[in-house]
Amino acid sequence: MQVSRVGTSSLAFCLAIFLLPAEAVAASRPEAEQAKIDWLLKEVGNSAATFIRNGKEYDAAQAVSHLKTKLLFAGKRVQTARQFIVGVASHSEATGKPYEIRLPDGKQGRLQTWLLERLAVFEKGESAQRPASVPTPGPSPSTYGRGSG
Repeated sequence: MQVSRVGTSSLAFCLAIFLLPAEAVAASRPEAEQAKIDWLLKEVGNSAATFIRNGKEYDAAQAVSHLKTKLLFAGKRVQTARQFIVGVASHSEATGKPYEIRLPDGKQGRLQTWLLERLAVFEKGESAQRPASVPTPGPSPSTYGRGSG
């Protein structure tokens, strides 16, 4: 079976049209917020946890894939990491049921809570890495109270 050049180029065009908006939407988010979302997705992927969506269990890779798809469809509505957590990564759009996470130690809870805790860790580390602001030196004490003549 031969694939015509027209068919191949049409497929490439369709893929480009489909994928272009995803990059454009991510580019429309503030860079710092996109970095937080990317970090949260990596945390999910590296968690070795079980993710529970509508009563069914999924591994970390499946959870990341699902959250990325939901983020893509959320588009410009998601501008911050907190909007991602609350609006995309916390519950099923179909049933309204909250997503849950079971950690390797057996503890289970809401994914939203876990993601907010992870975000706090990221933001705390981010603020710790910022250089401390150096106070602007004021006049030296020796210049106070001395007149010029």
